[in-house]
Amino acid sequence: MLCPFHYYGVTEYLGTGDARIVVGDGEQAKDGQLVFEIGQLASEERVRYMIDMLLKYGSYDLPVKGIVFCSRTAEARQLSDLFNRHVNQQAERLYRTRAVSGKTPRPEREDAIDALERGDLDYLFTVDLFNEGIDIPAVNQIVMLRNTQSSIVFTQQLGRGLRKAPGKTCVTVIDFIANYANNWLIPVALYGNVGDGDTARKNLQRESIGLSSVSFDRIARERVLASLDRAQWSDMRRLGVQYANLRYELGRIPMLCDVHMHDPSLVLTMATAKRASSSKKATSQDRLGGTYYAFVHTMEQKMGKAKDYRIIPSMLESLEPIDERGNSVLKMATEILLPGLRPQELVILDELCGFSEGTVHTRDARTAEELQEAIARRFPEAYLTEEQFESALRVLDYTYFDSTTHARYGAMPLIRVMGTDDDARIGLDGEFRDRLERNASFRMFLGDCVATGLLMCTDLLHEWELTGRSQEADRGLVYGHKYKLAEVERLLGWHGQVNGQNVGGYKRDDATGTMPIFVKYAASQYADRFLNERELLWYSKNGRTPDSPEFAWLESRADGTVGSDAWCDGHFVPLFVMRREESDSAKYYYVGHVVDFSTPQLVERPDDHGKSIKVTRTDLRLDQAIDRELFRHLTGRES
Repeated sequence: MLCPFHYYGVTEYLGTGDARIVVGDGEQAKDGQLVFEIGQLASEERVRYMIDMLLKYGSYDLPVKGIVFCSRTAEARQLSDLFNRHVNQQAERLYRTRAVSGKTPRPEREDAIDALERGDLDYLFTVDLFNEGIDIPAVNQIVMLRNTQSSIVFTQQLGRGLRKAPGKTCVTVIDFIANYANNWLIPVALYGNVGDGDTARKNLQRESIGLSSVSFDRIARERVLASLDRAQWSDMRRLGVQYANLRYELGRIPMLCDVHMHDPSLVLTMATAKRASSSKKATSQDRLGGTYYAFVHTMEQKMGKAKDYRIIPSMLESLEPIDERGNSVLKMATEILLPGLRPQELVILDELCGFSEGTVHTRDARTAEELQEAIARRFPEAYLTEEQFESALRVLDYTYFDSTTHARYGAMPLIRVMGTDDDARIGLDGEFRDRLERNASFRMFLGDCVATGLLMCTDLLHEWELTGRSQEADRGLVYGHKYKLAEVERLLGWHGQVNGQNVGGYKRDDATGTMPIFVKYAASQYADRFLNERELLWYSKNGRTPDSPEFAWLESRADGTVGSDAWCDGHFVPLFVMRREESDSAKYYYVGHVVDFSTPQLVERPDDHGKSIKVTRTDLRLDQAIDRELFRHLTGRES
């Protein structure tokens, strides 16, 4: 229904020193463009530079019919005057432009629009007048000269050129990017996703969106990347505005399912947001945090009070209090179930609790066979094995977790396995069942967590389908997806949780025949690095030799022979890589599994204190080459 667009992010020119000017977030950013004097915004030098860029990136297949979005009415008026003194080289005459604003009389505005459509004008200079509610199909160029303060407004302005028209094949978007803190909103608007900075940064490596294209010049890209690194994605004020807007549209408290429908990238950000306050006046819900119930509780306290949110009545009284133990179970559901990394736990719980039916009553115990059939029916494309099912049961009955995590999640198993192996039945734990049936808010928010987790799981499986890779070969891990170390342990089916310090970059698990390797790229002690898109130079832990158990295990075959060229199912070595800039998130990209390696060599390397220690190094070879976009994102280089 819409025509493709070709977006060009180009460096803004606002006079000497403009590269050092950074507009902050918050109140200051609302009038961010005002840090520039009108003499900078509407100077002869800037106009000449703009015209050069318009000629460089503009299309020559049709006479230009463009809208230029400015920051101020005075800027729009003076730029229009200056443009009209310069030659339009495409048409071999002077530019013909007009400035319009909200103060321009309607007949005059309509006349200007008609003139643009007829081809009597090249550009209309405006402020926010044409963000929405205007239909000018003939527009084939959008020029942005303003600080992007809203991804929605950005999309609205870009959208003014997306209507189809006779002879029009695309719209050209030329965005002049100054050194603003809000530049992180540009990739959010272009690619979607408002909840994850690293994903937004990775999206910037994509140069196409369907038939549309996106490109930045070097300085403009650096400005956007710098803004992404500074952006506070979990800022409570910003999330509060998102929550309030969605609540206003729905007329009720939005649940995570609603958030997912609005923007899936916001789900985990909102659900794990914590109020940055240690005030003694904070409620128990504020102090707990880390659950969507706690987030909603905080937001409802703010309704009608803070100037940043829409003034709408609070619905706090409709929320039944959830005690600390119940909130701890919600925390478990948020961290384990909500990301939707595999369907087993989600379907088992949904089948036993009856969340999908919308009833208050839980279901009777089921056999393992019945639950496995339900999982296969609802997610036939997922990685389904007996080991994965058993792993899910250990998670839900809490036997998987160490003592610290067991207590942090409320020490309340969700299920019980009853009877003998041949006649085992799986049902809800009694205390957990009672809590579900007694506390409406607990049931509502847990059910919402499960329902949204199922949606997230569906999204992840769709992400896997787009990779074209084998679920069996990758054992359910999705190439290009990010995982925490603890999530990898669980997905590989380890029988018990292992502290990250005991993993130390890699760990062999004999029961499952797996040895995940975790690399903090450009930040590891010995600078593990990619040699190319398929090979990684990798160093062992301190003091390991080529005869160490891990390397002996790598060399061995399950049938007792030796060799690394044909590992069988008993040897699975997935490789995970973390960007240095994302160390706070503690998440690693899954880039594939190792299928070969060079002869291990004992070498000496200096440690962090300059002391020489012995380690073993080898070149790991992946099953497939990493795609260009992810490789560039991880390494900062082409190959």
